[in-house]
Amino acid sequence: MKNLKSFFIVLIILINFNAAKAAESLVAGVEGMFCLMCQEKLTKAFKDEFGSEATITVSWEKGLGVVSVPTNGVITEEAFKKVVEKTGFKYSGIIRTATAIQNLEQTEKFINKNPGIIKLKSF
Repeated sequence: MKNLKSFFIVLIILINFNAAKAAESLVAGVEGMFCLMCQEKLTKAFKDEFGSEATITVSWEKGLGVVSVPTNGVITEEAFKKVVEKTGFKYSGIIRTATAIQNLEQTEKFINKNPGIIKLKSF
């Protein structure tokens, strides 16, 4: 019984360790989005390219796009840039991070902690 309990403890630790490094994200400035339709177009293009496992955050108001993928997912800067250009926009200042970025608030905090590469739009 004691061995079984130790086994489950080790198993839980290993699962949590894998979850702790569960994603990576690309954050980039995106120029040329002026409305919600632009945002939806880029969001759809990212989902088509990176799949349903990816977490997508796009903001036309802030001029940015973020794609986070799980550990087994693959995301390259070239693929990200290709999607942005294919939808008719321009990218600027891409940052790769081993952090899962899940929403706009987390994105803004990340950009503020890493100044100088991406500049958020403001009206």
